[in-house]
Amino acid sequence: MRAERFDVRVTAWHGFAALAASAALGLASLTATAFASPGVSVTTSPSVGHSILVDDRGMTLYRYTEDQTGTSVCYAGCAVAWPPVIVDTVPAVDNVVVAQGLGTTGRTDGTTQLTYLGQPLYYYVGDTKPGDITGDASDGVWYVVDAPAA
Repeated sequence: MRAERFDVRVTAWHGFAALAASAALGLASLTATAFASPGVSVTTSPSVGHSILVDDRGMTLYRYTEDQTGTSVCYAGCAVAWPPVIVDTVPAVDNVVVAQGLGTTGRTDGTTQLTYLGQPLYYYVGDTKPGDITGDASDGVWYVVDAPAA
């Protein structure tokens, strides 16, 4: 009987370890995506009816209304669902008006997050392909980033 309990515990531990490894791998792939230094461009979104900011892959950029100007408050589970746009430097951008609004802010983990008009920028894990805007108006605090008028 005692050996059976041990086997169950070992089996449960192996199952937990496999689950943890799978989660870590998934988080690493999100982190790798979020840590790439993306370009920024403007695209017209039929879903919202105006131009928005996207990265160089066409993935939608978001802002979080709970952030203080220039300071992100999105960490831990929030940053898993809404990965910050991490950069080494402000990317070169063809659109002069957009370029003037870009900047960076430091995060508590030592990384540098891209900002637009002082607002930290994010991706949404629910957006799986270029052009998706599934995070817009999420919880009444997450919104696509409106592009400046041309």
